[in-house]
Amino acid sequence: MSPIGNIISRLQNSEKVERVRLSLQLIGLAIFIYFGSQSTFYVVLLSIPIALLFGPVYCGWMCPRGMFQNIIGSMGKRVLGKRYNTLVPKRFHGSLLYFRYVVLLFLVTALLLHEFQFINDSIMESVVVDGLLLIMAVSILLSFFVDRAACRYFCKEGAAASLTNLVKIRMIRRDHSICNSCGICDRMCPMWIDVSKKDVVRDAACISCMKCVQKCPVNALKVE
Repeated sequence: MSPIGNIISRLQNSEKVERVRLSLQLIGLAIFIYFGSQSTFYVVLLSIPIALLFGPVYCGWMCPRGMFQNIIGSMGKRVLGKRYNTLVPKRFHGSLLYFRYVVLLFLVTALLLHEFQFINDSIMESVVVDGLLLIMAVSILLSFFVDRAACRYFCKEGAAASLTNLVKIRMIRRDHSICNSCGICDRMCPMWIDVSKKDVVRDAACISCMKCVQKCPVNALKVE
C-alpha cells in the first residue's frame, strides 16, 4: 500500500479522527481570528492542491464554521430530537444547494464592479461585506435546525471548493458486494447525500468529511 493509502487507512479506522478534525478546525479558527475574514478565502485557495487529490477537505476538516455548526447542531438535536433536520423538506434540498453558487457569483460580481470603480468602498463595505457576514452568521445559527445549513446552502468558499469534486483523483467508492444497505452512511452525511445508492460519490455537495467512511459498519466504503 502507498504512503497515502496508509494515511487514509489509519484515518478511516482511527478512534482519534474527531480529535484530529477538531484540532484542525481550531487552527482554522486561529487563522481566521489573526488574519481576518478574508483569510478563509485564501486558505481555501492554498488547499487546492490537496483538494485536487481528495476534494474540498478544508470544508470537512478545517473550516471553523463547521466546528460552530457542529456545536450548535448538537444542541439542536438534543432540543428538537426527531424534528431536527426536518425544517427543509428533502424535495427542496437539491434546488437550494445552488443558492451558495448565487452567493459566490454575487461576491465575484461585486469584486469586479469594485475593481472597475462602478461601486465605491462605502457600498462594498456596507452592502457586500456586511451583507455576506450577516448571511453567514444567520446560516450558522440555522444549524440549530438543519445540519450544516451554512455549508449546504450559503457558503461561498464551499461553493468554490466544491468544484474540485468534479476533478479530484481519489474518490469514495462503495463496494456493493459488501454493502448491506443499512443506510448509516446516508444518515451520517451532513450534506444529505444518498451514499448508499452510489457506487462512486461524485456529488458537488460532498465536503470530503469522510464521516460515511468512518461509520460504515462493514467497511464497504473506501477512498481510492
